[in-house]
Amino acid sequence: MPTWSEPQDLKTWMVQGLSLRGMVLLLSVLAILISEVRFSWVEVLVGRYLAVTNSHRPESGSVWEQGRLKQVATQTLEQMVTQQITAQREAREASSLSQLIDGLTASQGAMISAAQFKTLYSQIPEAVAWTLFSPVLMLRISAEKSWDRVYMERENGQVGIYLLDRGNNVLSYTTLNEQQLKSTGTEPHIKAGTLDGQPEFAGRIYPADRFFMALDTLSPETQRGVLSHPGTLLAAQGTPVRVGVSDEVNADMIRIGIEMDTPQGRQIVLAVGQEWAVWQVRMLLEPRLSKPPSSKMRWPLRREDR
Repeated sequence: MPTWSEPQDLKTWMVQGLSLRGMVLLLSVLAILISEVRFSWVEVLVGRYLAVTNSHRPESGSVWEQGRLKQVATQTLEQMVTQQITAQREAREASSLSQLIDGLTASQGAMISAAQFKTLYSQIPEAVAWTLFSPVLMLRISAEKSWDRVYMERENGQVGIYLLDRGNNVLSYTTLNEQQLKSTGTEPHIKAGTLDGQPEFAGRIYPADRFFMALDTLSPETQRGVLSHPGTLLAAQGTPVRVGVSDEVNADMIRIGIEMDTPQGRQIVLAVGQEWAVWQVRMLLEPRLSKPPSSKMRWPLRREDR
């Protein structure tokens, strides 16, 4: 019987390799290799072993931790990009300044074009518009072709508005506090409930037919001062039942609440009117009111002929 010692020459090597023991060893190795290629039993056994011993191994290593952090960072970045794209699309599609501001969050601002901001600016009452930016200033920077975009952000209960040029340099800046946000109509335009549940209208609630009948007797200029955007009220569902006038004056503006009888129940449509115009309607509804609570009556200015 041949030994398994190292062959000393080629003849001895061939004799040992072609022997029965050598052939059995060669066939065994080939069988193992073929079965692994066909059934992948080595990978299956290794996988089962890793699964069984998984709880006894460290939860993370440097390689796995780096991979996990990379995956988390990628997902976070994708979410931020998606949120930014969504916010920008909603900002471009906003039909009013109040809708645009309502969409702002503490962590997400909005960038719009100067043309869009001018359109939204022109829709708010004139008295409120002057508290934001001077129209003359906006016309000047537009004529100088330096105004390109507007950035808006919400922070600490206020809204900051920046007029920017193409290099993102600030041309003008203003902030809106809570009271100014109310006067610009940035609170929800429609609230569920009745005027009785709103303390600011207590003692100044009138039947809707009487209110609008009195308003109809006044001049068109006064009517526009009371309801600067009547289309919002006409587009609301339901029938006007009662009208409430707020007791708070902010920037010469007074909030008005119109209680509507809708299929979903009573709802309140909020609007803002100029103080001098609203007071004229109140004097018709309450003849005992001979003058406004303030010492200075605010009447519309008339243009002098030159």
